[in-house]
Amino acid sequence: MKSKQPQDDTAAGPTIRPAAPGAGVRPALIPIAPGSVAAGRGRPAGPSDPYKFWSEYYRKHDESSDQLRETLRLLNLSQKFTEVHAALLGYLNHRGSKDREPWMYIALAIAVEELKGKPEDIKLALNYAADAAQRTHNPNDLVKAADALFLKGYYERIGPLLDEAATKVPHRSEPLVMSINLARKTKDPKRMGDSIDRLLSLGWPGSDDYFRREARKQAEELAARLREEARGKEADELLARLPAAEARDLYIRLAWDGEADYDLAIQEPLGAVAQFSMPRTVFGGSIIKNGYGNHPEEIYVCPRGFDGDYTVRITTVYTNPDKPPTRLTLETITHEGTSEEKKQTHTLVPDDPRAKPVVVHLTGGRRKTVLPFLSPEAILESWFVTSSGSQGTKARKDRRQPAAADAPKATRGDARPDAPKR
Repeated sequence: MKSKQPQDDTAAGPTIRPAAPGAGVRPALIPIAPGSVAAGRGRPAGPSDPYKFWSEYYRKHDESSDQLRETLRLLNLSQKFTEVHAALLGYLNHRGSKDREPWMYIALAIAVEELKGKPEDIKLALNYAADAAQRTHNPNDLVKAADALFLKGYYERIGPLLDEAATKVPHRSEPLVMSINLARKTKDPKRMGDSIDRLLSLGWPGSDDYFRREARKQAEELAARLREEARGKEADELLARLPAAEARDLYIRLAWDGEADYDLAIQEPLGAVAQFSMPRTVFGGSIIKNGYGNHPEEIYVCPRGFDGDYTVRITTVYTNPDKPPTRLTLETITHEGTSEEKKQTHTLVPDDPRAKPVVVHLTGGRRKTVLPFLSPEAILESWFVTSSGSQGTKARKDRRQPAAADAPKATRGDARPDAPKR
């Protein structure tokens, strides 16, 4: 929707209300009916009444949600904002609950806002979006409904939406980062601690340092606000949770001198291999930094890992014959950030044919469950920015620079995370 008000509306239009107004309890999913009070400066009367037209149209025409999207797009491009509102109302009134999708109610809320409608009508439409999202159980719907509610400051229903989304897609950062946002706004230390723990239980290719830095920042800022409200015990409990959340079961870093490009390949105890082409495995390991040139380091982390042997192999991608590397340094840390931390450093000769893989044994790993499978293609597409005019596969072969994940920030308006080089 464009942020432009209609030019021709002169009379009052309908409000948004449940089918049984005045009942006191919002129905699960409504037919939304026109009323007598406007959301905006009005609508034409008589034959040109858009509400009558679109109600009759959708009473007689069985259109798909994609067709509705296209109708709304064209109306919006023509700046017919009252028509947008009328078309949505007509469609929702004449469709069964299975045909009413969450995005329609979000669009309805935007339409009401564009027409200077009542805040309670906007909130009502967004609550219906939340209802619809909880019926679909689709994590994308849940996150979109939660985001729409958050942007308007309606926090009451956001928690369950994000919690369900995070359970369904534990390998995605969006629900967890949004949950941190919610905890900050509602001053909820338990939600803040739980969300940070879940976020930092994984490594995030391209964004890991940013998420770790922002998570601590948000926790410390919330703790300070809690102390101002004489909630010191809750502040202390929140900060006491950070060391365990930030600790990592396994950390592996490869660095080199000279000009070269090396890749790590970590075979995990249950058989998966974390590597450039598969930067995160279902067992929790992630290649979070892929360096070359002026950034000569590769980093693998498994914040919550399964017990067993992690076998480290190094692949040579490129060396500059004029400035060849003379030494590789492999640093391994188990139980990083805890009293049981154990660090080892291995100095290796580049491309040594007699070199054996380095094996790191982990005991006391904290991972309990396997992540959902995500195809390597999907992981890489979320990690890399496709250069203009190139295809994703070709760009990866060209060893493009990975960008920081385009994830929501822990604080709206903060700078984007720095992108590692590739």
